[in-house]
Amino acid sequence: MAHYLKPHSPEWFAALEAFNPFQAVHTRGVIQMAKRSDVCSVCGDDPASDYKLVNPTPVENAVATIRLCNDCRMIREQNQESYQPYP
Repeated sequence: MAHYLKPHSPEWFAALEAFNPFQAVHTRGVIQMAKRSDVCSVCGDDPASDYKLVNPTPVENAVATIRLCNDCRMIREQNQESYQPYP
């Protein structure tokens, strides 16, 4: 089962470190450079919103939530990924 956790929370980072350590290191760096955690997980832009991956269906143990700005979300959607807002 995939993990649906609040992006950038301690639980989210713990699951991400186990599933995709490179992405965890990248996102920590983005947050450190931005000096705040409410920015895009990919590029550090603001505003950013929380999303859950809908398609493709997340694999087992995947971290299926992410915080994205509109540009990063649109780029990923052009690569056949789709998202829904995550509460």
